Amino acid sequence: MKKTLIILCLLLVSAVMQAQSYKLELSSEIPAAAGEVLQQRFAQMLQSEGLKLADDGTPLTVTPKVVGRTELGGSQVALVIELTAVSGEAQGTFNIKGVGEGDDDAWLRAVKQLLPRSQDAQKFVKMLK
Repeated sequence: MKKTLIILCLLLVSAVMQAQSYKLELSSEIPAAAGEVLQQRFAQMLQSEGLKLADDGTPLTVTPKVVGRTELGGSQVALVIELTAVSGEAQGTFNIKGVGEGDDDAWLRAVKQLLPRSQDAQKFVKMLK
């Protein structure tokens, strides 16, 4: 009886853990290098609450909106980006800024500003749970 109960508990925990995984879907507007960093940042955010990224998880869609773009001279570009992350009813908005040599570099520098332990990130991850 104890063995059956333990097996059932393990199956239940396994099912719950499967439900706690997310598949990150990034907008095609996000440059490849910036997308790789975003994947790392969201993985870190989720791990802080015992969640994870997986290919078969619940969709977690991230879409950007460039709300400001300034050419600073030469090839320097400053971007202000609003990232919106949505999964089911949970939604989070992250405002990030980056300055770089061209748009792709500014994107990369901006997404590096997304901090997995920030209040906005922690609030969003708690909504996912």
